[in-house]
Amino acid sequence: MISTGNPPRFLEIKRRDGGRLAGYHWQGPGPSLLLIPGSWSDYRQFDAVRAHLDKDLNLAVLELPGHGRSWPPTLQGTIEEFARETLRLTDEMGWKSWFAGGHSIGGMIAIELAGQRPLELDGVISIEGWTHHEVLSQAFSGQVDTTLSEELERQRLQARKRTLGRLNQGQIAAFRSIWRRWDGLPILEATSVPVLEVWGDRNRPCPSRRQMRIPERANIHLRWVAGASHSLPLERPQEVAEAINQFIFSVRAP
Repeated sequence: MISTGNPPRFLEIKRRDGGRLAGYHWQGPGPSLLLIPGSWSDYRQFDAVRAHLDKDLNLAVLELPGHGRSWPPTLQGTIEEFARETLRLTDEMGWKSWFAGGHSIGGMIAIELAGQRPLELDGVISIEGWTHHEVLSQAFSGQVDTTLSEELERQRLQARKRTLGRLNQGQIAAFRSIWRRWDGLPILEATSVPVLEVWGDRNRPCPSRRQMRIPERANIHLRWVAGASHSLPLERPQEVAEAINQFIFSVRAP
């Protein structure tokens, strides 16, 4: 397991729009993994997951504009542009071969990275990253965090408040619109990059891949977490970490 007490190296580059893109790096001798938190979450969203990740992973967590120390927010954001900014950070770190993962919008960006740098990506881990915004209604009837306990829901709302409390209504509305303007299906239909999709079943029958817009392809693996829903890094951190570990080292196996 990666030590939660091991202090990370702070990462910072200047964005194309003049703002700051920030992240944190826990150096390790193993495969490189970049994780991107979901909407309204900073790097701490992956703290509990990180505690169960393989100790050798070379791990970085990137914060999106307007989140954590990536500041200021942007009114012109897109999944494609967030991916391009992410690649500027990995280029700055000198990463030539690495895994990209993320939760929710972070998972969408991870898929987009496979579209932009397919020869560089060893694999993609999309944790509840909608392929298209209609998946929420068509596959899950709009259900998001229906399985959270009262304590976990309190923690989720507290984390959201940290980010939302710094933004005005225009900035919030602009960020909320980003995921609705993106379609990852063409990437999933074409990419040869190994992909792991991790989803909570919401205590109901699992929707079909057609409803999820996840193609039936040998390189795309779908893993369901029973009795969980959208906030998987908070709700089931150990299971998420184990899924990531297994995926990375199966891809890297000789």
